[in-house]
Amino acid sequence: MQMTVILKNGFLKQQQSLATSHNGQTVKVLVVNLMPNKLETERQFAGLFSKLAVDVELTFARMATHHSKHTSEADLNRDYVTLADIEDQTFDGMVVTGAPVEEMTFESVDYWSEFEQLLDWRETHVRRSILECWAAQAGLYYDFGIKKHPTSAKLFGVYRCQILTDSPLTKGFKQLSMPQSRHATLGEIDDPDVTVLASDPEAGPIVLDAAKTASTYVSGHPEYETNTLFNEFHRDRLKGLPIQLPKNYFSAAIPANTWQQDSVQLYNNWVAELKRVALEA
Repeated sequence: MQMTVILKNGFLKQQQSLATSHNGQTVKVLVVNLMPNKLETERQFAGLFSKLAVDVELTFARMATHHSKHTSEADLNRDYVTLADIEDQTFDGMVVTGAPVEEMTFESVDYWSEFEQLLDWRETHVRRSILECWAAQAGLYYDFGIKKHPTSAKLFGVYRCQILTDSPLTKGFKQLSMPQSRHATLGEIDDPDVTVLASDPEAGPIVLDAAKTASTYVSGHPEYETNTLFNEFHRDRLKGLPIQLPKNYFSAAIPANTWQQDSVQLYNNWVAELKRVALEA
């Protein structure tokens, strides 16, 4: 059964047809959208959250210090909030997306200072956070000084990783499939404040958690739709970039979505933690 996704803002706000049921257990989630194609990413997260076991209210935010090449500033100002707009609000959860800046040093990203401010603000205004792909690497760097390691070739495909640690977030999993599309990875994690929940021999740590920051760091893209990796492959080829077909992705030469059920389970587990923390507050 699909649940209600309430869109507080964003480019999809007029398309409220995602709502099919409402049970009064709404959780408030801030989605900080760092991806270039804002509309596509909104659709991915709205679709994912519509499959969860509770109703979710989504607010979409952007980095005020970044000037988009793909979306007009007027449209962004109209449909997105910035940290300054919501600095006095609180949220049950926050998701920070990936961004195509992982080949740059963290400090050279134009919105790095604002990203640091966001993570500081998170400590007092968000119960729990998920940081994905680049944001996961950036968060681990800012929070714990853990460095990323460039890969010789783009890590690209669907990886089925092993569950290393039992936790509320890994409840119901024996293995976990997740799309990966990145140029950097994490090495061995030896910080006692960071727990690796799931990992793959090639892709490295996939899901990490830290009670100290009330944050989960996810190195992939659980929100991706079936054709997202295929579209990225063609995009990179058109740009003349070195790219191989995504691994573990095709079935009979057709893209196969083998991760959606795991993505829904992971986010359901996370939302259950949001509700538990709220009840204990």
